[in-house]
Amino acid sequence: MLDWLKRAFGGAPVDPAATRWVVVDVETSGMDPTAHGLIAIGAVAMHADGHVIPADSLEIVYRQSRASSKDNILVHGIGVAAQLEGAEPAHATRAFLDFVGTCPILAFHAPFDHGFLARAVKIFVNQPFDNPWLDLAQLAPALDPKAHFKALDEWLEHYGIPVSERHCAAADAFATALLAARLLPEARRQGARDFNAMRKLARAARWVR
Repeated sequence: MLDWLKRAFGGAPVDPAATRWVVVDVETSGMDPTAHGLIAIGAVAMHADGHVIPADSLEIVYRQSRASSKDNILVHGIGVAAQLEGAEPAHATRAFLDFVGTCPILAFHAPFDHGFLARAVKIFVNQPFDNPWLDLAQLAPALDPKAHFKALDEWLEHYGIPVSERHCAAADAFATALLAARLLPEARRQGARDFNAMRKLARAARWVR
């Protein structure tokens, strides 16, 4: 296993006193982080107790040398002009790193988001990116094993979480944060009282499944 993967998903423990966590979602030009690139990042902070902080958020579009395909634009809704006029990639990447700082990061299907972000950090700023990550796509079924859902929309519907907008980075990050706000209290009720314990629970449930 690569060192960055160990650090992100199973490395050094998170300080239990860390109260600011960050939920992240990305939009990309394709599914392969080695062949495709970042289009946009959405991120929103939340308190470790599950309280989402919409005012503490980030949305940034990466400038593209050439806009992604029409089919891809239909997925994320970021048009040709927005892509060609986006932020310079190094600036965008630094803005994201400044926003997350050393905070733990949460995402739904986190390895996908992490793969694209880690590659962008390596290419554009070449500095360490070893924030610990928690995958809510693993944590959710660990807490509710009878619910056999895979998609974020299914989990949102399962918990009756209303979402007015989806399928852009900022909106998806906020929707994921609302799911996290529902899962975190349940995780603590089941004995996973901090980020480290939640990661351990999610990893263990993944191997069992």
